[in-house]
Amino acid sequence: MLGEAPLSLTTPVIRDEDAVFPGENWFFYWKTSASLWQAKLESLSGINTLLVPINWAFHSETGDKYDFAEDKPETDLLKLAKVAQGCGKDIKFLVPMSPCPFLPNGGIPSLLARTPMIDSTGRVQTVVDSTGTLNKLFSFFDPRVYKAYGKFTRELGHYFSRNGMSQDVFGMDCGRVSIEGFRSYVEDCSIAYEQGFSRFLKTKQDDSVEKTKWQDEVGQIMTPDQEHSYNIEFSSMIREIYAHSCEEGLSGNWEGTLQVGFLGGAEEDFFHRIHQKDSVSKYAQDLLETLSLEALPCSALVPTRVKRGVLGKMLNQLVTTSFIESKFNAHSFQADTSAIFMPKRFFEVFDLAPEFPPDTIGWADLGLWDYLQKYYSWCYSDQGSHTYSFDEETNSGNLHFFHGVAMNKGLFHNMLKNFMSGGNVILNRSGLEREFQQKLEAFFLENNLELEKVKLHTSIVNTTLGDGRLVVFDGDDLIDLEEKKVLDFWHRLISTFHINHLMVVAPEGVQVAWKVRGSNTQELGYEEVRRMSIYNPSSYKKKFKFRIPSTFRLVKVLDEDKVKFDHGQKDIEVELMPDGSLSLDFGVFS
Repeated sequence: MLGEAPLSLTTPVIRDEDAVFPGENWFFYWKTSASLWQAKLESLSGINTLLVPINWAFHSETGDKYDFAEDKPETDLLKLAKVAQGCGKDIKFLVPMSPCPFLPNGGIPSLLARTPMIDSTGRVQTVVDSTGTLNKLFSFFDPRVYKAYGKFTRELGHYFSRNGMSQDVFGMDCGRVSIEGFRSYVEDCSIAYEQGFSRFLKTKQDDSVEKTKWQDEVGQIMTPDQEHSYNIEFSSMIREIYAHSCEEGLSGNWEGTLQVGFLGGAEEDFFHRIHQKDSVSKYAQDLLETLSLEALPCSALVPTRVKRGVLGKMLNQLVTTSFIESKFNAHSFQADTSAIFMPKRFFEVFDLAPEFPPDTIGWADLGLWDYLQKYYSWCYSDQGSHTYSFDEETNSGNLHFFHGVAMNKGLFHNMLKNFMSGGNVILNRSGLEREFQQKLEAFFLENNLELEKVKLHTSIVNTTLGDGRLVVFDGDDLIDLEEKKVLDFWHRLISTFHINHLMVVAPEGVQVAWKVRGSNTQELGYEEVRRMSIYNPSSYKKKFKFRIPSTFRLVKVLDEDKVKFDHGQKDIEVELMPDGSLSLDFGVFS
């Protein structure tokens, strides 16, 4: 156990409730007696969805034999499902598909935990949990591990099927956020990874179909870009093994993969946390970053004492009562859009896939993220390298951003379908292959589209079709511009889409988050109701002022804590003390 620096042998006093319920609807069934499950779940008022991670090592110490209530009552998942149902809780089981940071050995059974994971700096990957305990992570690239994992998911699937359990099961890709986006804990530089990668290269070299290509591309020495590409291919192949094991073994209950971002679990958090120097401001930033990535934030690693103030409010208001409901129960609220506040999004941004060389120009290099963060605080969805597929029934109407260098036939087809169906699209044509340049030009001619050409730090082509709008620009021209001009470019371009938004440029350290719901029968004068929540996780008093657009009406002030608030018809002034927060509901109309 690690407490006050440099080292403490005193076991921290942790409340049983904190260990069993680490936050955000999570329930750790192995942390308490099965005889107490009902009493504990009944104590959870106002919570419908229960997230239950399955602890592989708790059901098997060897990775060979499995216990589902044969020896330990706490391994009885059927009983847990029945107890939860009786308490009115809808269980979502989560099966880790990567090292799980809140579990010893990352969740791998002890006899299989033989090869520690190594990060890119050569350090054994270790995470500090909420009690100050160091959890060393072990490699998921060890063949013994993924073979035993496949057996476990088959046994788990048989158990669910045999007992008629219909609860949804999701694969949990555990990770953390960084400047590179979501990073899974499965990433590894250990000897297990290196040996597996060498076998992968040998297999490709010996493959008669690939042999000529291999000799032409690789020869005796790989270039850095080639090595990067093959590393990504190998890692993706191993991760697919785990995903396939879950999908095949749990086919009757399988609902797909869910990314879970753990606050306090990043490399830069480690040394702060072992000295109990938790940064609430950083956790608040990481929380909102995780939400923008459409990943589920989890505070299971963060001590309860750190979550007692504004961070706890953010987790409850933005995750527990909003994101979790929208993620797991979206269909329940489709008929009544005024039932719950959902995260507000104006933009869906698709960035580069990992297989692109690290020096490829992405949206961060073009200043887009800086602009959106400053003027549309967290009202965007960072889709990363996810595949975009247009669906007319679920089309969000958001503004979509695409890279030309990432264009393929499927993306090109879906992008144009979005535009032709009334969607708004911005395309960075830098790196767009000639094939797609010609197809785009042919599309303009075939549909007799009028092209408006503008020069604003770069060449811009704008065209419309019905309600749809397509803007194409050369991103390479923005790379060497000073920051002020880049922000000016994005501000002037995006303002032409006339997005109905209340812009707040908050002081450094203050976080602003938006949610939205439909109007109810008493609010028919409004198209929707938006909630702006303001949080000050910093250690300093913050004061700022902003104007209310003519299309917004302040209808409710709530959750005032350590704040001075003053407003007129057109202006709002806020003064937040450290750990202060405030939420404002606005009725919005055109």
